[in-house]
Parts: sequence; C-alpha cells; structure tokens
Amino acid sequence: MPKSHHQDENFLKLENLTAVRGYALLFSNLNFKLDAGRFAALKGPNGSGKTTLLRMVAGFIEPETGSMTRPSEEKDRGPFYLGHDHGLRATETAISHLRYWARLHSVPMDTIPDIIERLGLKSRALVPAHSLSAGQKKRLGLARALLTPRKLWLLDEPAAALDTKGQALLCDVIREHLAAGGLCLAALHDPLALEPDDYLDVSEFRQ
Repeated sequence: MPKSHHQDENFLKLENLTAVRGYALLFSNLNFKLDAGRFAALKGPNGSGKTTLLRMVAGFIEPETGSMTRPSEEKDRGPFYLGHDHGLRATETAISHLRYWARLHSVPMDTIPDIIERLGLKSRALVPAHSLSAGQKKRLGLARALLTPRKLWLLDEPAAALDTKGQALLCDVIREHLAAGGLCLAALHDPLALEPDDYLDVSEFRQ
C-alpha cells in the first residue's frame, strides 16, 4: 500500500505519485518538494489531475503508487483543504458553522468575531448559508483556516467567485500564512496578485 506519513519536518514531499481515474492515467512518477514559507501553483489543463493531486495530498484518496511526507500537524489535524464544495449546511449561519468547526477541533471560540470581521462577513454572520453569495461562501470556507491554523494549505481555485476586494484579502491571508512558516499549494485557473514561488505542471507527469 502506498505510504503517507507525517514527520517533524516542515515541508511537503511527493515521491513517485501515480493517479488513475477510471481507465485513464492522470499522472505517474510525480515528484515535488515544497518548503516552509513557499507558495506553489498547480498548472495543467482541465482534467490533468490538479484537483486529484490536492485531494490526494489532503488524504481523501490514495495514490496508486508513491509516498508523501507532509508537515507534522498539531494533534494530527491534517492539512487545511478548501475545494469547490465548501461543505456548508444550507440552513446554518456563518457563525454557527465556525462555532461547530471550533468545537470539532477543540479550539477557543473567542477569535470567531474577529475572524468574521476580517473576512468581511460581519453583516452576514447570522444569515443562513443558502442565502450567502458564492464569494461569501468562499470567504467562510477560508475563515476555517484562520480559526484552526494548519501548516499546509491546499486550495483548489481559491479565487473563484471572489471579487477584486476578496481576491486581495485572499492574497493577504496567504502572505501572512507563509510569513508564519506555512506552506500553500494551490490550483489556479487565473493568476493571483501574489506571485507563486514554485510551479508544478501536473500534465508533465502524464506518460
């Protein structure tokens, strides 16, 4: 079985990863290393395996072959993953979602009001998720990363549905995460105002 293990080092290392979807080979022998404080962008056409790779690193799916070394996480919470499905309950409010997230990960709730204000959700804190715009849902998903800090962020098209102000906020949050020694691996459809330190073109590993 492919190995996926944690060590005390603060880096992400992917070794000889192979992914298959149905009968299609997405990529094979994929190798990559991302060090602390660095932001890497995933590249490749639609269907090349960018989302699959992010979900693989997150631990949601197993690679066909290869191994991963991820940063050690406090209480083994694992990386922070923000995908297209924000995992929001339609009838619950923004603040109730964050309170649930805090209880789930045993973190204090006293930072929630500041995080809601920082993410521009103060006026929408008591609004059910089904009434939030797509951009507001994305902001709420990002708020989870501030509530329960992780060393490794995995973001799948994080700027999608965000307006110019929201994209600037996203870049600021990522910069702060990197400055604190965090790592960020993101699939980007459009460029951000934040220039990546590294690029990984998944299509180069399709043989």
